[in-house]
Amino acid sequence: MANIDEGAGEPIDRWRHPREARVLTARLTFLVVSTLSVFALGVVLLVATEAKEATEFSMELSAFEGLNATASETVLSPAFSLKFHVKNSRVLQPWCSDGGEVVVSYSDVALAWCRVPRFCVQRRAPTELPLLPWGREVGLSDDVRRRLASELHGGTAQVTVGVKLFYDAKGWSSPESYRGTSLQLFQLLLRSSTERRNN
Repeated sequence: MANIDEGAGEPIDRWRHPREARVLTARLTFLVVSTLSVFALGVVLLVATEAKEATEFSMELSAFEGLNATASETVLSPAFSLKFHVKNSRVLQPWCSDGGEVVVSYSDVALAWCRVPRFCVQRRAPTELPLLPWGREVGLSDDVRRRLASELHGGTAQVTVGVKLFYDAKGWSSPESYRGTSLQLFQLLLRSSTERRNN
């Protein structure tokens, strides 16, 4: 009977053979580079998908004046003191706006307006922007004037604050959805300063 080991040479150690060592090194290098590339792509996609939708907005009315809609006044010059709160929930980068516009309206009549300055909110950080919209000689119809006077007297008058923000991201990681405008609308109850202090 023949010996199975006949003709079998000494096994080749892959670690000692130069050609096999180069192939193994090339494969490991390819694996490491591929893994790092997939990780980098994931980071880029994470940054790209957390555009303007990741930001939270709120509005607070600090004070107002000039809404004395009496029976004889159909022209008003109102002013509002607002606090615009912006919270950036993004993990990796700040959130920026190229500024915008604010309009305060009642019953679809623009009462006051102002510009929003350019601003940036650092990552995971809240920011408060003071806004001071005002109007000059705003005309109201008799119906709107009477309704405003009645609601102010009853403590139920509300204004709509529209904030239009502009975006023009120039960074390499900013997606197309980060360019353009966004509109935020807020309903604010017009309460007197004593009512605000009591609440």
